[in-house]
Amino acid sequence: MFKRLGHYFNAFGDGRYEDLLRGQVVLNVIRDLTAGLIVALIAIPLSMGFAMASGLRPEQGILGGVIAGLAGALFGGSKYQVYGATAAYIPLIAAITSTHGQAFLIVASLLAGGLLVVLGIFRLGRFVNLVPHSIVVGFTIGIAVTIGLSQAGEFFGFTEPLPYAFDEKIGGIRRQFGTLNIWALVFALGTVLVIRTLLKISVFIPGPLVALGLGTFLASTALDDVGLSQVKSKYGSIPTRSWVFTPPDFAKMTPELYGDLAYYALAIFFVAAIESLLCSRMADRLANNKGVPFDPDKELFGQGLVNVFVVLFNGFPHTGALARTATNIKLGASSPLASISMAGFTLLMAFYLAHYLELVPMACIGGILVFVAMNMVKKSEVDEVVHQGRGHVALMVYTAVAVIATDFLTGVLTALAIYGVWQFAVAARRPAEETGPSQEGRASLPTHRALARRPQHDPHLPDTAAWLKHIRHQGASAPTVFVSPQASVIGRVVLGDHVHVAAGTSIRADEGSPFFIGPSSNVQDGVIIHALKDKKIRVGAEDWAVYVGRNVSMAHGAIVHGPCYIGDDTFIGFKATVHDSIVGSRCFVGIGAVVVGVEIPDGKHVPHGAIVDSADKVARLGDASAQHAHFNEEVVEVNRGLAAAYREHQEPGGRPTLLPAWTSPGFGDGSDRF
Repeated sequence: MFKRLGHYFNAFGDGRYEDLLRGQVVLNVIRDLTAGLIVALIAIPLSMGFAMASGLRPEQGILGGVIAGLAGALFGGSKYQVYGATAAYIPLIAAITSTHGQAFLIVASLLAGGLLVVLGIFRLGRFVNLVPHSIVVGFTIGIAVTIGLSQAGEFFGFTEPLPYAFDEKIGGIRRQFGTLNIWALVFALGTVLVIRTLLKISVFIPGPLVALGLGTFLASTALDDVGLSQVKSKYGSIPTRSWVFTPPDFAKMTPELYGDLAYYALAIFFVAAIESLLCSRMADRLANNKGVPFDPDKELFGQGLVNVFVVLFNGFPHTGALARTATNIKLGASSPLASISMAGFTLLMAFYLAHYLELVPMACIGGILVFVAMNMVKKSEVDEVVHQGRGHVALMVYTAVAVIATDFLTGVLTALAIYGVWQFAVAARRPAEETGPSQEGRASLPTHRALARRPQHDPHLPDTAAWLKHIRHQGASAPTVFVSPQASVIGRVVLGDHVHVAAGTSIRADEGSPFFIGPSSNVQDGVIIHALKDKKIRVGAEDWAVYVGRNVSMAHGAIVHGPCYIGDDTFIGFKATVHDSIVGSRCFVGIGAVVVGVEIPDGKHVPHGAIVDSADKVARLGDASAQHAHFNEEVVEVNRGLAAAYREHQEPGGRPTLLPAWTSPGFGDGSDRF
């Protein structure tokens, strides 16, 4: 554990700066600083808007973004992630501040941060991933609608505040609609239009800041008499020095509040864990990260520290910000230096721009938040749920409606309960379907075996449509791949750069599909890769029946049977078997070993001939040695050379012979191809 803590507190030597130090270091530094500056320009208006929508002061959002950006960059698990105020927290924090105040928020966030730290230390981040995608999309839709409704007062220029509860808010909108300020509506819609237009032109243009600047200029000059509410009129002056230590007041936490405290701390924890891990995964995929991947456990640890530090210095809970992280990557950021510089630039600009930020029309703030709400859910995410089936679509719709009608945590927890009952019912029904009925006291065969013994032909032919779809689906390979003509590769198989598939192998994505084999991995003679139907491993935002990372060696005669995940730099020994398991990075699985139904942490050694099929056996595994790592490195290097030599020998020009060469996940910009 102490070794793990040392890794978590290692802010600069954990491998996340590897890309910064490659090639032209000065140019890389300039790119990171430029990305940090532009993201800061985008973050300031968003931070103000999120704070005010949460019932707090605008400077709390700006200051919170500075602290979160710095702490997350130093102690988080991602190279690219930008931390800040996010829309997912708005309904939650607004509910806390409207009923219990900021003192309660500080204690709840400290508890949530501590829980995140514990989860990271004990490497329990994988359990967060058990939340199905349908619930994640559902609560995102619900939050987006809630945010949009919460800004109705600013959008329409109402003079009276709207209540928090959904039904009361709808009633308040109806009552005040006759007092609508047409100029507030024009400014709000104009803000949305300006941001949308500028972002289409270039990510280098800080659309939200330009929209605020234009709105502030018009409201202070030509349109200063149209009755627009400003930040200053609602919150007073924004102080240039708001770095205030705000310790928790545990004396106010009476026993009557313990239930609410546990409820809201769990809600803050859930949002932070889900959003930070989703954002980190998205970042690796968007950046086509081929180096050190994000560390989910360190990410949770760092996220816990973020939510501790931010509230202790007059802020509120923050997490990984999806839109700002994506912008950071598109601007060329390669390391946490971009997020660190973003924090510094935000602090400087807030100090010098405080007076001008006071003059921003509240209608513009409402326009920014409505734009954020409109872009929280992508069509591709909803399509993914639709492809999972009607059950998941119903779960998504229920979660969204429940979040809107009740609150965030009630909606999510009831959806999780429904999902749990559903999966239990499916699991209970499956054995009966597989074995069929039996008569007590009589010997009997399971139904499927009894039918198989009938001598006559079954007149009901099987439905081949699903299998044909898998078999006919073309795979994808990088131009540097070599697949031996004596190998069999069937179905949706994705092969990364410099993969070598040797003679006599069978890679069959016909039942379970798809497969991914990462760059510089090798599949040696006689290896079999297959997978069970409808059993998947989620990696990033995608599901795979078999996922093999980069620099993986699968030695002669090995069997890898999905669902299965094999991490980077791992060696699977001769005639070894891996099935229904997760094998971490830098592992060494010995000759003839069997790994079934377990998760093996990073850097472990499975001895020759060992059978590892329980958590107790995993716990007794020793660490892989430097010699093991060196051996795999040599095997990888040899097979990279063999792939190039075979390719040159068989087809001059280096074109792959069995699979079409087009961009696919893991090695290009076409990561949305699937």
